[in-house]
Amino acid sequence: MSKLLRSCFAAAAVMGVLLPAAAIAEECKDFAAVGSGLTESIASLMALQGAVNVAENRDWQVMGEAKLRGCKEAGIFGVECTAVSHACRKKH
Repeated sequence: MSKLLRSCFAAAAVMGVLLPAAAIAEECKDFAAVGSGLTESIASLMALQGAVNVAENRDWQVMGEAKLRGCKEAGIFGVECTAVSHACRKKH
């Protein structure tokens, strides 16, 4: 009887270790933003910070730095740039 009881405790201990690990799985995705400005440096700054802000405002944790995807002339607004940030959060 004690052998059966010990094996049940061992199985419960293994399940106790494995189940929390599965519950901590992360979900990751990219967030994009567009920034505009009179110069490319202003537009890129706005886009990079915007990509980080979008993720953080939705309770995601940004992993690394945002990456600039590109810039183009936008007529009246000068330059328009696009940036992307990669963010993750734990699944509940």
